[in-house]
Order: sequence, then structure tokens, then C-alpha cells
Amino acid sequence: MILAISAIMILALIFLGMSIPFCFLTGSLFYAFATGTSVGTFVSTSYYSLDAYSLLALPLFMAAGMLIEQSGIAGRLIDLAEMLLKRIKGGMGATIPVVSCFFGALSGSGLATATTLATMLGPRLEKKGWNKNYIAAFIAASSPLGYMIPPNMNAIVYTKVSSASVAALFLATVIPGVLWAFLYLVINRVIYTKYYDPSKAVNDTDESKRAEEARSGMQYNLRVIRSAIPAFLMPVIILGGIYGGIFTATEAGGVGCLYGLLVGVFIYKGFKSKKDVLNVFQQTGYSIGTLLMIFPMTLIFTRLLVVNGVPDMVTKFILGISDNKYIILLIIDIVLIIAGFFLDCNVLLLVFTPLLLPTATAIGVSAIQLAVIIFVSIGIGSITPPMAMVLFVTAKICDVKIGDIIKPLVPFLLFGAVPILLLVTYCPFVSEWLPSLLM
Repeated sequence: MILAISAIMILALIFLGMSIPFCFLTGSLFYAFATGTSVGTFVSTSYYSLDAYSLLALPLFMAAGMLIEQSGIAGRLIDLAEMLLKRIKGGMGATIPVVSCFFGALSGSGLATATTLATMLGPRLEKKGWNKNYIAAFIAASSPLGYMIPPNMNAIVYTKVSSASVAALFLATVIPGVLWAFLYLVINRVIYTKYYDPSKAVNDTDESKRAEEARSGMQYNLRVIRSAIPAFLMPVIILGGIYGGIFTATEAGGVGCLYGLLVGVFIYKGFKSKKDVLNVFQQTGYSIGTLLMIFPMTLIFTRLLVVNGVPDMVTKFILGISDNKYIILLIIDIVLIIAGFFLDCNVLLLVFTPLLLPTATAIGVSAIQLAVIIFVSIGIGSITPPMAMVLFVTAKICDVKIGDIIKPLVPFLLFGAVPILLLVTYCPFVSEWLPSLLM
């Protein structure tokens, strides 16, 4: 009963706008004082939650993603996607999920992918006659592809509270991510005429026409491909090194960071001074500092849940509703989607994984499949109000109202994101085939 009150207190404080780490600490302290439990274990739990070799990969992959993000590579990826899709109807809009996959393979972050695309691709599409509400909705909907295509930051966090391998998780999200992008391409092809009006395109001058003609030439195409090669080498080096046994997933973060720095400084020359590079590491420090506050505070409360047998209680409760595996999986999907509406992705991973893993194990679902289910659910939650951070950021950058992008967002949710969630839920082959083949 007291633990339930603590959980309600945490949710209430989150809705009131208190910082998430302090919400969980407050709930944990309330439980300790109400039950007379010693808070001495809180310190050890906090320490050992951060004393993990695998967590070293987080700041390294973050730094690598930010180096690539600010190196000028996004423009080259956009040019490449336009070149590949220019003869397809709705091709300019189709560049959004394609570039999201490209960029996700470099940054591993959904929010970074959405921010970069909204900043660089949004104005470009609007000038060509695309409705900016649709652009914002499509970019937000495609943002989960940023962490479905490896390297996946969520995979590193997930391994903290499960026995799954980071390398296996990287592979597990590839096929679902590609299928997700393909569904978005189909949806865009069906509905794009409602949001695209070439007559509203601006700067339709002789000069712009000549530039467009130049873009259709073979020389331009070869230049675009050549300039994108260093970008594609990064995931090849990282994933090839991991699965080739050259270095571990944690060491791959360091390799990616070094490669991103060299490419950004010497090839793409996106960094004009030392200050630009230092700003990247400063931003990385700020981001990882936020995570390092969330980790110990949420795991203190998670430990209280485990000690009090809550995961077993959740398992018995769900199995008491039905003994049908498919019904139980549907319940897990619904729980995760609803939780994703209100909670941060890291909180979902750190709190709900220990709660749902025993249930998943009891019905024969592997930790790998459960991870992919959680990742897709997080993606849906990140673009669904009221706690849709990606949606808020994209709307602000594209200068649109949240309410105006809900309508164009719905088809991508109903016919893209939800079918992928059901696919990874009921077809474990989609998630487990590639890890089992290569590992």
C-alpha cells in the first residue's frame, strides 16, 4: 500500500513539472520514512548503478552522434536521398524517413534526428511547396527511426537492467526499423497530394531552374555519392568491428567518437575552430549528466519494487487475466504505450523492464524480443501527447502549432507505427533472426 502511494506520488510530481530524478528520490524517501526502512542501501544502489563498464559507451556514442550532427553531414545525406528518390512520386517527402535511417545510423538518437531534419530539411521542403504541418508531422513520426537503426542508445540503457547483449540488440532493431521506414514511404505515396502543391513553390527563377538541371546530371550525382561515402563508413566500421570481434560495443563508442571528430574536422570541415569542437563535448557532458542523475534515482525505486516482489505480483496479475500468450502480449503493448504517453524513455526502460521481464520470460518471450517491443513503444510514446518531447521540438522548429500537426500525424501512427509494434510483438522472427544469424 505504501509503495503504491509512493508510485502515485512520483507520477503526481512528474505531472507537476518536478525534475524526474528528484521525483523518484522523493517517492523512495517517502517509502523509507513511512516503513522505517534504512536509506543506507540507497547510496550503494546509486553507486553500483553507475559502476558499469557498458555505460562508458553512452557518452562516447553521444559525442560521436553530436560530432556527426554538427559536422555538416546532414546536408549531404539530404542531397543523397533527394538524388535517389527524385523520380518517385512524393519523392521529396520520402526523403524524410530515408534520411532518418541514414542519420540514425550515425547519431543513434531520435531527438537528434528530428532536430536536425526539422532544421535543415523543413525549410527546404516548404520552399518546394510542401505543407509545413505535414512536414513537421512526418519528421516527428520518422524520429524513432533514429534509434531503430543501430547504434541504439536505448539498447545500452536496456542492458543495464537485463542480461541482453548490446551487440545483439543493435542487430535486433535493423529489420523492424527498415520495415517501419518502408511503411512510411508507402503512406507518404498515398497521401502526399493532400499536402503538396508545386504552385506554392518559391524562388522559381531561371537561376533555380538551372540549379535544378545541374542536379540531374551524372557529374552531380557522382559528387553527391562521393561526399556521402565517409558518412556511410562510420556504421560500417563500428558494426563491422563489433561483429568481427575487433572491439567491444563499448570500445566501438570510442572508435565512433574518434572517427566522427576526424571526419568533421578534416573531411566535411564543419568545425571552424576549437571552440566548435569543445561545444560538442560540452553538450555531450550536459546530456550525459542528465542521464547519470536519472539512472541512480530511478534504480533506487526499481530496487524497492524488486525487493517487495512487485515484478512477481505483476506477472501473477497478468497471467491471472489470461493464460493466452497473445492476449498477454497485447496487454504488455497497451501498458507500454500508455506509459509512453507520460514517461521519459529512460524511465520506461529502467522501471518497466524489470517489471515486465519476468512476465515475458514466463510466456516464452526472450529479452531481445521484449527489448524491441519496448523500443517501438517508446517511439510511439515519443510522438504522442501529452509528453511527446519530439513532437514539441519539431513543432517549435517548424513554427507550427501542436494541434495542427495531429491530423497529418495520425496516418503514420495508425498505419505505420502500430502495425510495426504488432509485428515485433507477434513475430519474434523479425527481431531475433538477424542476431541469431550473425551471433
